[in-house]
Amino acid sequence: MQHQRGFTLAEVLITMGIIGVVAALTIPSMSTAYQKRVLTTQLQKSFAEMSHAAGMVIADEVTNDFINSKAMRNDRFMGKYLNVGNINYNYQSVLASTYESVDPAWEYYNGYSPSDILGSNYTCGKMKSGAAVCLNRGGYGFLDVNGGDKAPNQIGRDAFLITFRKNGSLHPYDPFLTNIMSNDWDLDSAH
Repeated sequence: MQHQRGFTLAEVLITMGIIGVVAALTIPSMSTAYQKRVLTTQLQKSFAEMSHAAGMVIADEVTNDFINSKAMRNDRFMGKYLNVGNINYNYQSVLASTYESVDPAWEYYNGYSPSDILGSNYTCGKMKSGAAVCLNRGGYGFLDVNGGDKAPNQIGRDAFLITFRKNGSLHPYDPFLTNIMSNDWDLDSAH
């Protein structure tokens, strides 16, 4: 007769308890890292989509002045080139409330308040990537990479101020996005 030895109930329960504690400690940090990676990818995709659309305007109109192009003057950039659906859908109010919640030091450090920008006339909509975008005819705008209706709706995490240059290149218009881009798209560098 052979004697088979197995684990006792106490040993199994202790092992399961250790696994549970390790899981409880690692899952929140893994979830945060995943969320950060998703937002970073959405930001990069939105930038690429908008930059590509600006390049198409410059090529189609054979111009070197994106800001004064026919597409920007006639608000065709959003519909024709960015393929934004529901143009003038009121994403501006969602984005505006995000920027109004900025720390009061914003105006001191940047020389303007969010309300200075929010008073402009914007054309808004949602891009194919799912990002909400609002642009005025001067090339200034808002970008919320996850649509404006999803959390965190926080400056430097999913909502940013952007601007197009005359040559069609897309640039950050707030210090958070500047820090992110200069630090290899690291969202943690924004704050």
